[in-house]
Amino acid sequence: MISLAFKMLIGKQASCLGVIFGIFLATLLIAQQSAIFLGLIDRSYRIVTDISEPTIWVMDPVTESEEKLRSLPLGYVDVVKSIPGIEWAVPLSSALLPVISADGRFDITVIYGIDDATLIGAPTEMIEGSIRDLRKQGAVIVDIYSANSNLAKINSDGSKEPLKVGDTLEINEKHAVVVGICKVTPGFYPQPIIFTSFSQFNVFNPGMSNRASFILAKNQPSVPIINVIKEINTHSKLHAFTKQEFRDQIRDFFLKTGILINFGLSVLLGIIIGFSITGQIFYIMTLENIVYYALIKSVGGTETMILKMIIFQAAIVGVIGFVLGIGTTVLWGFAIQKTTLAFLFPWQLLAFTGLIILIICVFTAVLSIQKVFRVDPKVLMGT
Repeated sequence: MISLAFKMLIGKQASCLGVIFGIFLATLLIAQQSAIFLGLIDRSYRIVTDISEPTIWVMDPVTESEEKLRSLPLGYVDVVKSIPGIEWAVPLSSALLPVISADGRFDITVIYGIDDATLIGAPTEMIEGSIRDLRKQGAVIVDIYSANSNLAKINSDGSKEPLKVGDTLEINEKHAVVVGICKVTPGFYPQPIIFTSFSQFNVFNPGMSNRASFILAKNQPSVPIINVIKEINTHSKLHAFTKQEFRDQIRDFFLKTGILINFGLSVLLGIIIGFSITGQIFYIMTLENIVYYALIKSVGGTETMILKMIIFQAAIVGVIGFVLGIGTTVLWGFAIQKTTLAFLFPWQLLAFTGLIILIICVFTAVLSIQKVFRVDPKVLMGT
């Protein structure tokens, strides 16, 4: 009977392809949009994941993320250092500043000022140059994506010449020299990411002199981090988080912007397409084959036998559509791997998409099964 079910399935080629396309489209929308959403959220807290040295992040109590922060007086670095259980503490500043490339193009950059002495907060993956060169006057390190796009030189023929070590930039009307190219996680917004020393940051952004956006700290291994954080939080002007806590706060901040609703609607659209298109076409295909089901019942075929046939058909089109949809999503992810587009596809997303498609296939099969079970074979054979 399985071979008969397969022949009935491919015998209605238009309907069969329509069901597969419905599953494919549903899978693609659910998986791709979810992967983009997860990629954007992952980028929202890139400052935490890219800077691995600190175990504690200290900030003003009203600060929620890089996009919503209030700076601290630089003297609070010494306050944090004096907390029992603190191994070290350094400042980190962040700001959005205007940048002009060598050929005169304007952009807005995210610039970080890291501690001059320790260089904690510097990029960990250098493509060219050395982070030690940040101690030179006017020195900056630029991320590879911006060096190849936003800040690249555009030649007269329209081709782009990537920014390289030794090139110059103008940051907030101040001269800057590129001493390195690094690889970092792209930001939530497609802006150039630049690193410089804390002292040079104050030259680029005089308004932040003697202030810091964050204080990066590390607890002594012998002292529980929770005790250190509680001690820091006794100061009314300071609020400390573990890396995971600060990451969660930034994630929650971005979720409040409405991004979840926007991508949630896209995923919901994929689910609706799956239920409507797939369910309707598979039901029509069953109606087209209902005379054959009636014949099977009239010659002694059981409902269990018919049930297995319909489930087999739903499983075949479901697996094909699902594999095509996931395959297309993964290929698209590989295609944008070296761009600034966001994409994150964990195994949990694969399982979630598979569960939704399974539900759609079960729903589709149930609709058809009910129709076949309720029809009188005698009536069908007489039509």
